[in-house]
Amino acid sequence: MLTTGGTIASQPTANGLAPRLSPEEFLERLPRLKEICQLQTEALFSLDSSSVGPEHWQRLARRIYEELPHADGVVVCHGTDTLAYTAAALFSMLPGLHKPVILTGSQLPFDAAHTDAARNLEDACRVCADGRFPGVYVVFDGEIISGMCASKTHTVDFHGFSSVNLPSAGQIKNGVIHKNRAFQPPRPVFGTGVQLKDALNPKVFGLKLLPGMDGGILDVLREQGYAGIILEAFGAGGIPCLDDSFLDGIRRCVRQRIPVAVTTQCSQGPANLGIYEVGVKAAMAGAICGQSMSREMLAVRLMWALGQLKGAEDMEQIRSLLFYW
Repeated sequence: MLTTGGTIASQPTANGLAPRLSPEEFLERLPRLKEICQLQTEALFSLDSSSVGPEHWQRLARRIYEELPHADGVVVCHGTDTLAYTAAALFSMLPGLHKPVILTGSQLPFDAAHTDAARNLEDACRVCADGRFPGVYVVFDGEIISGMCASKTHTVDFHGFSSVNLPSAGQIKNGVIHKNRAFQPPRPVFGTGVQLKDALNPKVFGLKLLPGMDGGILDVLREQGYAGIILEAFGAGGIPCLDDSFLDGIRRCVRQRIPVAVTTQCSQGPANLGIYEVGVKAAMAGAICGQSMSREMLAVRLMWALGQLKGAEDMEQIRSLLFYW
């Protein structure tokens, strides 16, 4: 079990909740974990997850990769705010994973009344010890969600995470795991064993479109040196086309080998640039459709794809890596 801070490890301070609990204190508060599995623990870092970023994903991936030969699985305790981004990063950076890596956290601290921390941590350990869930998963409020499609969808409700565009992998009810037969995990394409592919390019900008926004913002981002841009578009992928500012901006980015990927602002449903004229024009300008990927997965996957490429890459290379599990 690797701990990284977050609400689950937080205690009150003069300036609000902050991570304080050590892994040993987790086990003191939940001794029945010993009945589920044999745990070795390590505090990798202790941060509010709002401060967790690409360098921390790399530290996690490398530590998990080092430990996998000696463990049946790894549980990661993490703050909820960026937990889905970390899950997407580990999914990408550990291809061919044949053991479970389970992320969990809580909406309330361990010591709070009616906390969800104990249940979530117990459930995560159960899923990790179960043996039927190789790969990266988020376990939260009884749901088992693939790391490729987890998204935080509520700020305070115990049911804080949803599975985007795929069914959950299973549920845990009263300590019993029910695997969802409708869920089909992606097949590894990098061989039969786990690999560490942790190179990332964090210079990716996520831009949520607002009505009336000027497409000149794309030129500003390009001039600021961003290597990739995610557009959170309207509906299935609508890009404003009253004038050509967005389309011209996309074309200029693509000419400089800066990929512009399009996702939807909606919490469910795929992006599709082939339905409406405004989407078709964006695709013709060179935009890459994010399809069914969650916003979190698309952003991290673009950082990862850019990190894998060396030298001058073309859009087809990037497109291939984005959707190559």
